[in-house]
Amino acid sequence: MRKIVEKANINGQSIKDILKNGFFSGIGWAFGATVGFTVISTILATILRAAGGLPFVGGVIASIVQATLNQLVENSPLFQ
Repeated sequence: MRKIVEKANINGQSIKDILKNGFFSGIGWAFGATVGFTVISTILATILRAAGGLPFVGGVIASIVQATLNQLVENSPLFQ
């Protein structure tokens, strides 16, 4: 809080303005990151689909899920 007060004194802005600007900057950053991730994921999925790589990715995920379930059955007293 001390740094905010010092920054407000240097820039001639009120603390309320600094906090408001920081809040809206954070909202803008989060929105941009979300949109960017969506665009990159869509492009990657399209490329994988065109290259025939999605069945491979699905197979890898299925093997991870199967290994996890096997470990649960072996190590959990609830499943024995």
